[in-house]
Amino acid sequence: MWLGVAQCTAHFPAELFEGVMMNLILHAELTVGLVLRTEVVPLDSSTSTSDTKNIDKSVLYEVPGYTLNQVLRRRLLPKVPERDASLEQDCILYRDDSPDPDVTLVTLFPLLQPGQKMPHYHPDVDALAFRYLPSKHDAAPPLVRVDVVPRNSASRDEGSRLYKTCVTLLEIIDKHGWGLLTGYSKRMIHDTVVPRNTYQDFYHVMKKKYQHLKEEWVESTDAVKNVFEDIGIATFLMLLWRDTYPPVIENNQEKWGRPPGGFVDAGCGAGLLVHILLSEGYQGIGLDIRARKSWDTYPTSTRSRLHVCALDPLSPGFPPKNYFPPGIFLIGNHADELTPWLPVTAALVPSASYISIPCCPWSFDKGFHRASSIFPSFIEQEDKTLKKRLGNTSSSTYGAYLCWLSALTKECGFQGEYEALRIPSTRNWCIIGRYKLPGHDGTARASQLLAEVVNRGLFKTRKNVAAGH
Repeated sequence: MWLGVAQCTAHFPAELFEGVMMNLILHAELTVGLVLRTEVVPLDSSTSTSDTKNIDKSVLYEVPGYTLNQVLRRRLLPKVPERDASLEQDCILYRDDSPDPDVTLVTLFPLLQPGQKMPHYHPDVDALAFRYLPSKHDAAPPLVRVDVVPRNSASRDEGSRLYKTCVTLLEIIDKHGWGLLTGYSKRMIHDTVVPRNTYQDFYHVMKKKYQHLKEEWVESTDAVKNVFEDIGIATFLMLLWRDTYPPVIENNQEKWGRPPGGFVDAGCGAGLLVHILLSEGYQGIGLDIRARKSWDTYPTSTRSRLHVCALDPLSPGFPPKNYFPPGIFLIGNHADELTPWLPVTAALVPSASYISIPCCPWSFDKGFHRASSIFPSFIEQEDKTLKKRLGNTSSSTYGAYLCWLSALTKECGFQGEYEALRIPSTRNWCIIGRYKLPGHDGTARASQLLAEVVNRGLFKTRKNVAAGH
């Protein structure tokens, strides 16, 4: 039996209801924080068998006053599969039988396997129905209403979990409807370099493998943030390298592609990213101006690859070949003063590439300032696509710095790629230089930029310091 739970005023017209509900059906993570994503399942290949007891399946599609419009089956994938199982749902959309019909009814039926308990992220109901109820007269606003078929006499009181869940769902529907009406566009666009599903699936594997490191963190900074941030960056880099370089054969086994010259993490800090990548079989080193407490906690195989070194762009023979061989991949995660030197260094090393995740804004020999840090040719090179993706952020100092770095990337001969990484940091944008711009001598331009810095005489190399200073 269907029972009403809650309703709210709809601040959008009926013709937008279908678009709102389809978006939420295809992106369940927008409604439930414990859901990772949604996958559409062909109706003839489902692995689930309905275990709902209160629904007569023979009349599922027959609703008085409505006409069946579409049937879609989705699979909800949980963020924590060790705790919750995935769940399939039949999502059924109906048009009302009005002279100008719109989709105004959507029903959701969970399809439990025999003996399966309802996952925690799903209300304890056999079915949900969302209805758009147009206003009957000018004084009454349109409504969105949610009805359910409860399981096990679930409470619908205002303090109950079911009631709170339904109210939250109604608020989300109304928010998305209002956004669609007013022309809202998503501010942050992810997954333009590495596909979302590929990243999420592999991140889960990496997280399960390395999350124990948060218990071993000895630095004074936030263990959870730093560990999961570096796990996320390592996941992204491994997938990026897989798609960039050809596979390699090791011990008669094919391995993912990797930089032929290895990697160098410039300004590696605690060295955790280096440790994870080395543990996954990649070759590389980490450089920093001082050793950290964490370095002593790693195995010898990692400690031997972490070096105290202050990079000096003004020194003869920069960049040093012992740290930057041909084919090296440079990593700069919140590298501060080294950030603008990443594309310059990559341009000076044959077949090198780089990724930069900027934080504190620095130009070559002083702090970044919008007015004084713009080279004339940089203005023409500024990436309009990045500026559009940044939206309002482009007007901030951080956004202006990203645009400046994107121009520098092109000055150094690289096709800039940009991604908002899925990591726990507000400074999560990265700039990637892995492909060269045709017909552009980035090496010559990088050498020119280096000479200009030398001539100004303002650059001060930071000195190696003892641990703890």
